[in-house]
Amino acid sequence: MNNYKSISKDISYRLVNHGPLVMISTRSAKGEYDIAPVAWCCPADNSPSRILIAIDPGHMTYSNIKETGEFTVCVPNASQADLARKTGSVSGRDADKFAEFGIEHVKTSGVDTLVPTGCVGYICCKVFSDTDSDGVALVIGEAVEAAAHTRGFSDRVLIENEQGRTLHHLGGGTFGILSDNLDIG
Repeated sequence: MNNYKSISKDISYRLVNHGPLVMISTRSAKGEYDIAPVAWCCPADNSPSRILIAIDPGHMTYSNIKETGEFTVCVPNASQADLARKTGSVSGRDADKFAEFGIEHVKTSGVDTLVPTGCVGYICCKVFSDTDSDGVALVIGEAVEAAAHTRGFSDRVLIENEQGRTLHHLGGGTFGILSDNLDIG
């Protein structure tokens, strides 16, 4: 964790405020780790910092969240597009994605999850609210720990630095990055 610094959980929602694709890292009650890309994620509150994710209730990610009451929102770097594609191509029920794809990772301390190295940052969450409505699970997690790469985040995501470039899913197999930092004022 040499390249990461603690950040205030009160501003941790800023890691996802700009709409990046995220990877949700979970652990089952049996101790099996999983990670899956999720495009629908947004801040739900900033004091305390809460993050909302929308996921399919049939996925292992949701089962793990229900079992443990915790998850980590990982914000991948733009260079990790292939990792997002791979982890979304197979169910965690069928494979240990960390082993199958050789994902280098660090273990979080806020909750029991793994974070791929190279991410812009991560937010460890405990479930605050969980609603399964008409085939969509809306889960709100409250931040209990957050960290970000020192060159990827200051008091905001530093898109002008290589380590701050986040990955945005544009549909199908297409991804993009934010290209300009505009000062409007």
